[in-house]
Amino acid sequence: RAQEGPAVRDFVRLADSWTGRPDLHEAFTAGYGRPLTGAEEQHLTVESLLDAVSGIQYGTRHHDPELAERGLRTLARLRTGRTT
Repeated sequence: RAQEGPAVRDFVRLADSWTGRPDLHEAFTAGYGRPLTGAEEQHLTVESLLDAVSGIQYGTRHHDPELAERGLRTLARLRTGRTT
């Protein structure tokens, strides 16, 4: 689903992989060359929320439980205030 937009949008799905794994988050920032800025972290939160709701809706409608579950995990993580 390639589309123009800010680079941080590409990190939305990666964030699910590094949740609870500070080692993976550190590896990501090392590979990216820098930590995300405060504005990028905020943008990542908003993009993550939108992606989660979209994934839950699409996954439920198209019988894709893994996609819906990722959306639910993301919402649960965001409710705790954690972005990573």
